[in-house]
Amino acid sequence: MRNVLLILVSLLCSSACAQTVSRDQVAQALRDNPQLVFDALKHDKSQLMDILDQAVTEREEAERKEGQLRSLADPFKPELSAGRIYLGAADAPVTIVEYTDFLCGYCARGQATMHELLRRQPGKVRVYFKHFPVRPGSLEPAVVFEALAQQNPDAAWKFADLAFGNQQALANGSGRGIAAILASLGPAFKVDATRLKKDMESPALRARIEADVAEARRFGVEGTPTYLVNGVPVRGAVPVEEFEDLMQLLEQKNTTGMVAKP
Repeated sequence: MRNVLLILVSLLCSSACAQTVSRDQVAQALRDNPQLVFDALKHDKSQLMDILDQAVTEREEAERKEGQLRSLADPFKPELSAGRIYLGAADAPVTIVEYTDFLCGYCARGQATMHELLRRQPGKVRVYFKHFPVRPGSLEPAVVFEALAQQNPDAAWKFADLAFGNQQALANGSGRGIAAILASLGPAFKVDATRLKKDMESPALRARIEADVAEARRFGVEGTPTYLVNGVPVRGAVPVEEFEDLMQLLEQKNTTGMVAKP
């Protein structure tokens, strides 16, 4: 934008035969003669693209914040059964439900963000996994995660971290990637292989994953990762600061019953 301003000053000086032109005079000239902007941008088309990109980004950010404010007034209400495992504090004021896919690269990034959020906000957040396995081969690791959760939640979360870190091995569809991850868990996590196999074949477990997908579609989820932060949607692998900003809005709402527009 600095280059554009310099060009405008040059144009104004040449057109008005002025020796000096102040910033206020430039602003007034632009209001009186908006065509000057286009004349200036002709000298530097890359500046025009930068300005357009910035405008689109600012508009998307404004729309996102407006959407969050609307959702704060009428949040989604995902079902959270008693048998569902989670990370974080049981009495945390903020509950995040993540619709995820073990073969989604953005979900792997989102998993790291959730760990960082839990580290930065101790006692304030609990995170639930729900499944939206739309990629070929992504149903199997979702089933393994839920089967592990039946007997050892720590093993299930360790499997999740390893699965996200080894997506290429999981994607070949042979099952060897899953077997290798399970083998790498080691005796510290105490997984009963016989029970694991039985739980993986459970119709109730697969019905849970199907219910996750149906719920996600009902809430308008189209891609992964998608999060519900106390019922307010956050879409995509966004930075941890975006979750913290939303948490502040939620705290403000809980404290005052109102949320000021950002």
